[in-house]
Amino acid sequence: MAVAVLFAFGALTASAEAKNKNNKPVSVFPAPTTQVASDDTTFSFRGVKPKNMGPIEVRDRDGNRIGGKRLKHSDGKGVSFIPKGKFEPGEKVRVKTKKGIKLAKNGNFWVRIGRFYGDDDEQAAPGTPPATDGLKSRPELKPVGLDVSVNKPGASPDKVFFAPKPGGLTIADKSGRVRWFRPAGFGGKGTQVYNFQTQTYRDRPVLTYWKGASTGRGFSQRGDNEILNNKYKKIATANPGNGYGANIHEFELTGRDTALVQAYRGVKYDLTPVGGPADGKIMDNIIQEVDIKTGAVLWEWHAVGNVGIKSSQTAPPADGAVWDYFHTNAVKADGKGILVSGRRQSTVYRIDRNNARVMWRLRGDGVKPKTNDFKIAPGAEWGYQHDMERLPNGDISLFDNGQDRPTTNVPVINEESSVLVLRLSGKGNNRKASLVKRYTHQPDPLVAQTQGSARLLENGNWFAGWGQLLAMTEFSPDGEVVWDATIPDQGQNTNSYRSFAAPWDGKPTDGPSIASEADGAGAKVYASWNGSTKVQSWKVLTGATADSLTEVGSSNWKDLETMVSVPTVDSKVRVVAYDGKGEKIGESGLIAVGEQAR
Repeated sequence: MAVAVLFAFGALTASAEAKNKNNKPVSVFPAPTTQVASDDTTFSFRGVKPKNMGPIEVRDRDGNRIGGKRLKHSDGKGVSFIPKGKFEPGEKVRVKTKKGIKLAKNGNFWVRIGRFYGDDDEQAAPGTPPATDGLKSRPELKPVGLDVSVNKPGASPDKVFFAPKPGGLTIADKSGRVRWFRPAGFGGKGTQVYNFQTQTYRDRPVLTYWKGASTGRGFSQRGDNEILNNKYKKIATANPGNGYGANIHEFELTGRDTALVQAYRGVKYDLTPVGGPADGKIMDNIIQEVDIKTGAVLWEWHAVGNVGIKSSQTAPPADGAVWDYFHTNAVKADGKGILVSGRRQSTVYRIDRNNARVMWRLRGDGVKPKTNDFKIAPGAEWGYQHDMERLPNGDISLFDNGQDRPTTNVPVINEESSVLVLRLSGKGNNRKASLVKRYTHQPDPLVAQTQGSARLLENGNWFAGWGQLLAMTEFSPDGEVVWDATIPDQGQNTNSYRSFAAPWDGKPTDGPSIASEADGAGAKVYASWNGSTKVQSWKVLTGATADSLTEVGSSNWKDLETMVSVPTVDSKVRVVAYDGKGEKIGESGLIAVGEQAR
């Protein structure tokens, strides 16, 4: 059944609003005149207390009245209305209010429901089967560390976060040794993982990532954005609402208990202005801010209808396949705006938080000047970027891929990839983007045509993840390479979409694991404690019972698993973990020689 939504809040004309200063215009998402709203959309009103909402009417395009329910936003600054049932494809949904609605005439507006073709064109990549030949003490864990080629004193002491395919979530130290690993195939439907990093949630450090069945082209609708605490326990999931699935590219916590998330969804659209069919397939890019506690959508933006299709550097596929004209790969909070990266335009867009309209366009390729609000200074050009963000001093940083994958037949903007820092100045028609610094890999240039990341570290260094190249680099502020490493190639299109460096203190709730095997009169004992960042050394105890143990060997912590060879051994063994101060912090079970336990 077709559904339309009609809200009534209490009459206020424009002149009445001027008289009543307490009745400020309310924002609504999806924004008025959205052309491709979801058939499962809600309507989220922001800037109004839930108790001040008036009566709500729901009507379909035939005038039938249908009910729904409300969902209060956890910050008390808005409410969502959830219609009963779904909308019809192509339907024009009319919303009438007596509240002042931004971008609406007399509080009345409409959105149109998209005509969706689904994502059946995309086949999910095969998952990674659980390991059985991994660590001696944890056979299900088969981590991939780092090959470190440069590690100078100027490098930060931060841990390194990456998620190589076909491996899994990985935390390593600057020597390349793994501190924590969780295989990609964990948790049922999790077949691949992307965008693994540490963020802050409720004023505490957490781990965030995307987990799901990737299609290999980033169009997956079958993923989850998950949050782990420092005990490696899942504490929240933050997925898009309104019927959309979480996309691999971005999951950004805002610091106000909300998350910026994104989704892709294929819609039918008139592509004749760019030489395509009238009923062509285009990939809409949807950005949302969601309330993590309630799941309510607080803000929503669509590329289709807000960014013209003529701005793309690509053309619709000749075979009629879906056209990925925009390709969002980064979303960041930016004060009163949201920064959105459109890779296929080589453009960073700043979107208004209040009305979801484009505030400005910062385009780096110079190909279509009419789609740029800034003059790009010589040397500051870029192309097909990833992972931009606003810096504390107001500058903009991004990972300049420089080139796109060859199959798209788009121009080469720069011959090598780099970390790029830009300074924006001016207003109106006099805006300018100037080069602050460009960090390139030395001595050998790198070209990452896909993926990548660039982040400013707490010590002022820059950390680059080179995406498909299995490489990551830390630069000093003046551009010196102070740390450089690669992920060993495991085959199966190994890469890490993004790579990061940050402080991390992991405190797993389970204890150390142990395995052992007889070795003449002695034994080889294998110790691991997945996720512990404090363990610095191991001791091996042996005896027939827990009350008769004596120390027979020790070793500094060497990697996620450390082997300790002991010359003599009784019938049972145990490993004990110590921190850098020599204090005991954990112990394994007591096992018979030849057994394994966790």
